[in-house]
Amino acid sequence: MLRFLCGLLAVLTISGNAFAQDGTRLRAADRAAILEEIAETVDENFFDEARAREIANGLRATDFSEIETHEAFANALTQQLHAEDRHFSVQYLGPREVARMLEDHERHMADEGGDPFEAARRNNFGFEQVSILPGNIGYIKFNQFVPSSVAGDTARAALGFVANTDAVIFDVRENTGGAPSMVQFLISHFLDPSESIAINTFVSRQYDYPHQLNSLTYLPGGTRPDVPVYVLTSGRTGSAGEAFPYHLQALERAIIVGETTYGAGNPGDTYLLDAGYAIFVSTGSAQNPITMTNWESMGVSPDIEAPAAAALDTALVAAYDGLLASDAPDDQKTLWTWGREEIAARLTPLSIPEDQLADYVGTYGPRRALVQDGALYYQREDRDPILLTPVGEDRFLYGDDGRFRVVFERNRRGVVTALAIESFVQPRSVSQRD
Repeated sequence: MLRFLCGLLAVLTISGNAFAQDGTRLRAADRAAILEEIAETVDENFFDEARAREIANGLRATDFSEIETHEAFANALTQQLHAEDRHFSVQYLGPREVARMLEDHERHMADEGGDPFEAARRNNFGFEQVSILPGNIGYIKFNQFVPSSVAGDTARAALGFVANTDAVIFDVRENTGGAPSMVQFLISHFLDPSESIAINTFVSRQYDYPHQLNSLTYLPGGTRPDVPVYVLTSGRTGSAGEAFPYHLQALERAIIVGETTYGAGNPGDTYLLDAGYAIFVSTGSAQNPITMTNWESMGVSPDIEAPAAAALDTALVAAYDGLLASDAPDDQKTLWTWGREEIAARLTPLSIPEDQLADYVGTYGPRRALVQDGALYYQREDRDPILLTPVGEDRFLYGDDGRFRVVFERNRRGVVTALAIESFVQPRSVSQRD
C-alpha cells in the first residue's frame, strides 16, 4: 500500500540538513548522516516498536563504507531491510526531485478543488476488463485497489455486469495494492449480508488498539454468498492485491489459482529526506482474524498452482468441473461442457494425422470439409474456409466461435455420412454427405 504524493494517499516527510552532492557520488560524512536519519525513521515509525529498534540498530551496525554512489547505497539499504519486511524500500531520487515532489504535494493539498484521484480515474480506477467467458463465467480484471468511497460505483458496475453468471473469476495477477476499503467492499459482496464478519485487523503504533475491518451488511448492489469464486494470482501480486485472495481463502470463500504472491503484508508510508532519499516504512501490520497472521514474506499460496500465464485457463477448467458436479439442468451442463472443451483444446491440443482427416473430406449439401496445410477446414458455398479444431471424437470447434460445434456422423461401418452444426443459438442442422 504505497502512498503517493498525488495519488491515493498522503506522503509524510522528514526534515533534515542539506547534504552536499557531487553528481551521484556519496561522501563518507554524508553516508553516515543519511544512514542515521534512515535508521531513526525506521525506529520511530515501524509498526513493531521492539523490532523497529532492532532493525534500526542493525542498520547502524552495518559497514557500508565500500559503497560510493547514492544509487548503490539505496540498493544496499533496500536489500538489508527486505529481510525484515518486504514492503521496505529505499530509493535515491535526488534533492531536486524530492523538493519538487514536496512542492507538488503542498500545492495539491492547498488546492481544495483538485482531484487527488485524477490519474486513477483516467485508468478507470484500476478496473481493466469485465466480461462473460464461455460457459457463463464472469471475469473481472483489476490492477489497483482505489478507496471504495471513490471507486465504489465503478466496482459496483463491474459486479453488476457479472451478476447473472454461474461463477466469478477475479484477476489480480498484475495488482500491486491499494486501499483496504476496496478489499472490504469487494469481499463483502460474496459473504452473507445478514451478519458482519471480521475480514482483517490492522495493528499499528499510530493507535492504541487494533483497527478491525468487518464485512459490510448494507450493499445496494446485492450480494452473492453462494456463487463459486476464483482469484488469479502471480508473483507480482502484492500488498492489498494479496489481502484480497488471502482473506477470501481464509474465509473458505474462494479458490486461489496461479502463483505464490510477492509477500508484502504490512501497509505503511513513504518518507522523504532532503538528501534526496525516499524510504517506505511499514507503519502497520495486517492480521487475519482466522489465521492470526498474514502473508508477509511468505506470500499467498494458491490452492491450485499454475504458471501465471496459464492461470485463467486453469481456473476455468476448475470452475467447469465444479459446476458440472452440481445438479444443474442438462442444458446448463452442456454449456459448461462446451466451455471445458474449448479450454482443453488450448491446454492439450488434439492432433489428427492428415490421412485420418481425409475421412471427413467431402461435400455435404451446401457445405464442404477440406484439408489445407495439414488442418481441417469448413466451408459453406463461396465463403472463406473456417478452421476446425478437434475437441473430441468427430467433434470440432468452429473457428474461434465457442457457440458452435461441427460434428461428423458415421454409419455402423465407421464411414462419415453426415455433417451437423450444433449450437446454443439455433437448432441443430444436419447435411448428408453427397
